[in-house]
Amino acid sequence: MSINKFRNDINGLRAYAVILVVLFHFQIFGFSAGYLGVDIFFVISGYLMTKIIIKELKKQQFSFTDFYLARIVRIFPALLFLILFLTILGWFIFIPEDFKNFAKDARYSLTFLSNDLYYRQAGDYFAADTHDKALLHTWSLSVEWQFYLLFPLLLFIYSKFDKQLKYIGILLGAIFIASLSFSILMTAKDTMYGFFKLTTRMWELIAGGLVYYYFDHKRLTAPLQKLSEGIGFSFILLSLVLYNPNTAWPSYFALLPVAGTIFILIANRQDSIFTQTKIIQNIGSASYSIYLWHWPVFFLLNYFFIKLNFWSLSISLILSFLLGWLSYKYIESSRKPLQKLNKRYIYFLFAFTLLLLYPTYKHIEKNGLVSRAKSNTSSDLDKMQMPSVENGWCFYNIKDNHSLHVSPQGFECSLASKQKNAKSALLFGDSFAGHNSPFWDQIGKKLNLNIQAITTNWCYPSLNKEFTGDKQSTAYQQCLLNREYLSKHIDQYDVLIFAGRWSDIVKQNQQQGFANLLQITDKNNKKVIVMSEPYAFNKNISLLFKRAMWLDRDLSLQSYMNNPKATEQKRATKIINEIVSKHPNTILLTQQDLFKSDQMATNKIPYSLDGRHISIIGSLASAQYFEQQAKYVTLKQFISE
Repeated sequence: MSINKFRNDINGLRAYAVILVVLFHFQIFGFSAGYLGVDIFFVISGYLMTKIIIKELKKQQFSFTDFYLARIVRIFPALLFLILFLTILGWFIFIPEDFKNFAKDARYSLTFLSNDLYYRQAGDYFAADTHDKALLHTWSLSVEWQFYLLFPLLLFIYSKFDKQLKYIGILLGAIFIASLSFSILMTAKDTMYGFFKLTTRMWELIAGGLVYYYFDHKRLTAPLQKLSEGIGFSFILLSLVLYNPNTAWPSYFALLPVAGTIFILIANRQDSIFTQTKIIQNIGSASYSIYLWHWPVFFLLNYFFIKLNFWSLSISLILSFLLGWLSYKYIESSRKPLQKLNKRYIYFLFAFTLLLLYPTYKHIEKNGLVSRAKSNTSSDLDKMQMPSVENGWCFYNIKDNHSLHVSPQGFECSLASKQKNAKSALLFGDSFAGHNSPFWDQIGKKLNLNIQAITTNWCYPSLNKEFTGDKQSTAYQQCLLNREYLSKHIDQYDVLIFAGRWSDIVKQNQQQGFANLLQITDKNNKKVIVMSEPYAFNKNISLLFKRAMWLDRDLSLQSYMNNPKATEQKRATKIINEIVSKHPNTILLTQQDLFKSDQMATNKIPYSLDGRHISIIGSLASAQYFEQQAKYVTLKQFISE
């Protein structure tokens, strides 16, 4: 069989793969495991690449130049066009923060490293915030491109020892087993590593290579072809039924759709009713471009706050397939004239494009071209950020600010009253204490409190060594230093103010450390103020409002109020409140005391920053609201007694 002989079954499989992915991303009922379409694509790619490389190696005619050139011409033009289109569109609609992030994503996507970028950024591929990226789907292209770079080099080196490639099946089998084993191990240990990395995905691509090596020259009888194809489609259908976004992927779970794809490839049916129909063949031909365009369409649907309903989803699906077809027809087709050019010119064009765009996107990354904003919009956007030492507040954000170091410098920030007769207070906790710096600066002046702030990432109020974050981080070392300081100097303060992300503390069953700390404050006869955390959302709330401001759109929080994080928070709040209630020297500031019920700091700006923390303006607005509550009077009396 020649390298270029067209196979209807493979083209049909591409169609099914892209349909599964599109319907999954558009959240269509019944396709919650449609992400496995990517695994089907990987097997197909592995089959075709192995076929091309082995055939040429056997003839001793393999050319790295030709191989990589073919991949560039096939993949790059359509990807480049999409990214340039989104860049131009982004100039008009992206807020600086989004444009900055998009530029970084574009840079990594064009250099086929986006899978590594998204691994480092991801908390969960299936989480809403992670999906808030116009180029998220390019991770799979990066995995394939990395495979294209490494795989021919590996086989070429092997061919120097086995010129006829008699035992290459053993090599492929060994790589398959090693990668699958690593995938199972890493997916259990680090789900996102398993999902995004080539090393944990290579076995799927190698599976296609094994099909070529062991079955390409074998022809099944017609009944066996039908049986093999039927088993293959049954496995894929069964995968759709059994799996969902909570399935640890790929691990050994992906064996089922991969096996299904293998059976269909082995069947090699060119007259199958499942794959030969015209519409399936057309979708298969345009599958790459459809894959490229469908996700930006869905991203923009959400970006413009268009509600997901039958009509919006239907129009978006049609638009995805239409744009994909147009891209296939007019952009992908550019590879034909490109192939006629001198090879050096094509490589030059490729290198020149990257050298031109890389610094361009680097420049956009600096501030998202903030000068595009209207002056009043820019002013409002500036207020929606986390209080930290970078912007004049006290949160010692050592996790993200690499200019900060583990040191007593984290104890040196103070707030509120500078009067000689001011009572001494300590604000202690994690970032949820840190985001209250503006609140206490304002309230502390009214109550004549001189407040020292000791806050750093994940370092909730406790004196033990438990930690809700990564213990390998510098934040943990700073936290141990903070807690040691608290233990030694707890006597010198008139008032202690504790705040933390209680939801995480309770979720990790670490609330006993806080309870023990309150017992120690009782023994030292200290007055303690405990602050509840702000309302929890499962969306980056400030980002949504920034976009609404930029687009001159109104946005309500009501549709975001009921969410799993808020439900989880209610349980944690109950547990923490019970702990606090046992200590008479402690006063609790509840959500109701601190925040308006609509969770809006002003008419247009919410308290919430990222769905968890509050912003500078949110913290200041919380202080203004609190001063009007009965609890403020109670607190005033509590401190003065």
